[in-house]
Amino acid sequence: MKKKLLCLFMAAALALGLTACGGNGGNGGSDGDGGSSDANAGKDDQVTLRLALWDYEVDGPTTYEPIIKAFEDANPDIKIEVVSSPNADYETKLTTMLSGGDEVDLFFAKSNTALPGVQSKGFCMDLTPLFEENKYDLTPYGTVIEQQMTYDGDVYALPFRTNDWILFYNKKIFDDVKMEYPSNDMTWEQVGELAKEITAKTDDGIYGYSFSPKMGFIFPALAGTEDGFDITTSDLSCMTKALDWILDMQESGAMEEYAESVSMSKDQMYFMKGEWAMMWNGSWFVQNLNNQEDLGFEWGVAKSPYWEGTEKNGFVTSTPLCISASTKHPDEAYKFLTFMCGEEGAEILATTNLVPGYMNDEVLASYTSNLNLDESSIEALTNNVTYSFGEPNPVFSQIISAGQKEAELVLTGNETPEEFVKNFEAQRAELIENAE
Repeated sequence: MKKKLLCLFMAAALALGLTACGGNGGNGGSDGDGGSSDANAGKDDQVTLRLALWDYEVDGPTTYEPIIKAFEDANPDIKIEVVSSPNADYETKLTTMLSGGDEVDLFFAKSNTALPGVQSKGFCMDLTPLFEENKYDLTPYGTVIEQQMTYDGDVYALPFRTNDWILFYNKKIFDDVKMEYPSNDMTWEQVGELAKEITAKTDDGIYGYSFSPKMGFIFPALAGTEDGFDITTSDLSCMTKALDWILDMQESGAMEEYAESVSMSKDQMYFMKGEWAMMWNGSWFVQNLNNQEDLGFEWGVAKSPYWEGTEKNGFVTSTPLCISASTKHPDEAYKFLTFMCGEEGAEILATTNLVPGYMNDEVLASYTSNLNLDESSIEALTNNVTYSFGEPNPVFSQIISAGQKEAELVLTGNETPEEFVKNFEAQRAELIENAE
């Protein structure tokens, strides 16, 4: 009797198990009336890719969701699951997830300066074999791939977005003082003289030039003082040229005092308020300005200034997208990577006034069609020769952070440019030695 009851129990359990599994379609699962379930059809074959990024709740609806939806529509066998963290916590959480074995298939590095850290830990898949196998053309990404995504000849990410640093200017201020707008071929020295002249001709409270008072917005200008600058190997004394220029701008009154600007928590909004005639900033700010209904003035952009005696170029940052080295779905992840960061994703992203990492004629047309800018400003945003901080390495971001702290001491009058060089070189050497 017990044996018979046991057999009946096992049969019932088996039947229940088959019913539970059959609910996912794929093998003719029932929808309750003997017909197949369209809602579940093919789900057994669907792959879910987990994508890690930050502030999805804020940026997702405009920046990411349209591209993800377009990808899923084109690839119904692949589902994208977003894993989002707050901006301030993202790098820590990402490292914890990747080192703890969390099944993340793709992830955004916080920036190109943060990429070397995650790459050195072995978290990023080497994409070179996949690019070679699929004959993927990397030329539409310009110089960014080589400058920021390549380590020892291998590529570990694609740029989703890029941000060229450009010179924004307030046309009304220039018109009021009857001066010509900045051109697409100006040195920093020329910008300084122009800023001083504007300041002398305008009312109190108007500055000819300003940086947004954060060292992350100022420090890149220091790196441009030498062609081929590499923050890990270059003689750092070349950076005093830029520090001396900024100090002179502050002392002349053509630019706000850095310490005062920081204490008042000033940012790019002060350009929008019409208080700065010129401002050096990233191309992402185009989106901010373009979304304003009435600024009270027209604005334009010029190509980044460059230092006398150096190549005509400008600083560039990027947002890298990587495939996790531990993904179980490399082919599907590659398909999403090249969609998100390729032509399809770029054409969608361009409609939001953000500059995609991938650029060709079609993407450029998509980007410029939504901008109410003159021809010279459009030219300023395209075909730029770029530079970055040099060859990436595991302590890249730490070295940059140390340099920013020392530079801030100079701009607040607590250190001379010469002391900056001495202290920064010592800290750099220590960071590199400890990393070996």
